[in-house]
Amino acid sequence: MFPSLTRDEVYRIETQRCWLRWPRAEDAAKLASWVGLPDVATMTSAFRVGITAEEVSDIVAANRQSNVDGRSLSFVLVRKGHDGTPIGRVGVGVRPGGSTIELGYHLDPGYWGRGLVTEAVKALVAQAFELSAQSSIEAFVLPQNIGSIRVLEKCGFTSVGMAVKDSPVFGPRELRHFTLPRARPSALRAAQARFQAVPQLGYQLVGFV
Repeated sequence: MFPSLTRDEVYRIETQRCWLRWPRAEDAAKLASWVGLPDVATMTSAFRVGITAEEVSDIVAANRQSNVDGRSLSFVLVRKGHDGTPIGRVGVGVRPGGSTIELGYHLDPGYWGRGLVTEAVKALVAQAFELSAQSSIEAFVLPQNIGSIRVLEKCGFTSVGMAVKDSPVFGPRELRHFTLPRARPSALRAAQARFQAVPQLGYQLVGFV
C-alpha cells in the first residue's frame, strides 16, 4: 500500500517535460479519442477498440478510488506549458498478495517516438520504490509491442520469460514478463538524478494495463 501522501490530488510528479497528475472526469472524452484506437487498445488489457467516453469515465472513477485507497499510483501525462490535455497514462498498482507492484502505460500515438513515456516511467519507478516497501516492479507486454519493450529496457527492466494473463477485454494472452527488483535500482538512480517529485502540488491515476 502507498502512504497517505499519495492519496489526494495534491500529489503529483514532475518530469523534465511533463506533469503526472490524477485523472479527472473531464479527461474521459479526450482519453477515449485515443485509447480506443486499434494501435493502442489492442496493446492494453483494459480498453476495447472504440471504447466510449462513458466507459472511460467509469475506468477513471475506479482509478481515482484505487489511488484514494492507496492501492495504486496512477496518472495521466500532461505537457508542461500546454492546456492540460492528457496525452498518456502511466501507473503502478499493488498486485494480489502485496509483495510486488505492476506497471502499466500507454501514449496517444500522436506523441510516439519522443521519449515521453520513458521519462514518465523513470520518474514513477523512482517514486514507487521510495514510497513503498515493495520488493520489485513487474510489467507484462505483448511480444509484438516493440515500443513498450524498448521503454522497459531503457528503464532498467529485464525480461524473465513468458506468462499467460487474462484480460477482461481480450481474454487469456501470452505476454513477456519483465521485472525491476529493488536490489537492482538502475532506473531508480537515473530517475532520482534527472527528475524531482513535487509532493506538495499534486495528482495521479491508477494502474491500468
